[in-house]
Amino acid sequence: MSDVLLCVVDIRFPPLLFPPKLYDYCQKTLGKSIIVVLNKIDMIPSPLVVAWKDYFKKKYPELEVLCFTSYEGRGNEIKTGPGLKTKRRFRKLRMAGEGALELYKIIEKTVAGQVDLSSWKAKILEESNIAESDEQELEVDLVDTSVPDTSYYEFKRFQDGILTIGTIGQPNTGKSSLINGLMGKKVVSVSKTPGHTKHFQTIFLTPNVRLCDCPGLIFPSKVPKALQVLCGSYPIAQLREPYTTIKYLAERTNLPSILKINHPEGEKEWSAFDISDGWAEKKGYHTAKASRLDSYRAANHILRLALEGRIVLALRPPDFTKNESKVKI
Repeated sequence: MSDVLLCVVDIRFPPLLFPPKLYDYCQKTLGKSIIVVLNKIDMIPSPLVVAWKDYFKKKYPELEVLCFTSYEGRGNEIKTGPGLKTKRRFRKLRMAGEGALELYKIIEKTVAGQVDLSSWKAKILEESNIAESDEQELEVDLVDTSVPDTSYYEFKRFQDGILTIGTIGQPNTGKSSLINGLMGKKVVSVSKTPGHTKHFQTIFLTPNVRLCDCPGLIFPSKVPKALQVLCGSYPIAQLREPYTTIKYLAERTNLPSILKINHPEGEKEWSAFDISDGWAEKKGYHTAKASRLDSYRAANHILRLALEGRIVLALRPPDFTKNESKVKI
């Protein structure tokens, strides 16, 4: 059904979330254009964003790469010193103008004049407050609520002069947030819990451009369960034993320093349980009956902080440390 596919990945874990075989199938077998969207770029340093973009361009020469965030230029303040990263976001969602414009340029090149995209460009320029004086004001708040036709469907590219843009990717990579960012308002529901989107949804960005939101795809994976939890593919609420994931996170980040906690026993060596107890003591988490430190609740809270990006854990492309000084922002 889609003419162009957006493969949305969390830029903190791109190689774990980008499926090369699906890319080969869409590009070579189906002959469809596919764009990888490196989402949530506001959560990691700029040199790492550039490095991942270069990595994908070198490894997949025919793949278009788009860096995107739904909260660009809206007072995002990330504390660079020790401790938890803090963000300040405006409550009112606006269009991600820079990302939307870059996506428009990529798709305009792909479509090659077969679909009229002028209304989409006008919408972007108007929302970004950089429209020229002769730009026409358009009302494009259309949502397709018709009953879907479940009969046999034969795909025709740009049918009826409409460009259909589909989003694919694993759960919690930000597909629904991407659509809201392109629309400039909330049109589809979002949640930090993976698997929140359960139905296929169609939204008209303009009369000629249609966006499709779908549930996340889970591919067979040999990725450790701890990493699946941290990248958002496995629900934290369903995690019976969170301490293995805390251990995985603590081995790669200095959690006691980030959380600014003291060892419950006054020792120098830390375990995952000690970190959970220290955080429970700092936050005042206690069990209801015995009033003991609620380590389980504290561990879950730490994992949610990591999922939100307040505790930064991000993978690096090969040879990033060696070539970091050569990266151009």
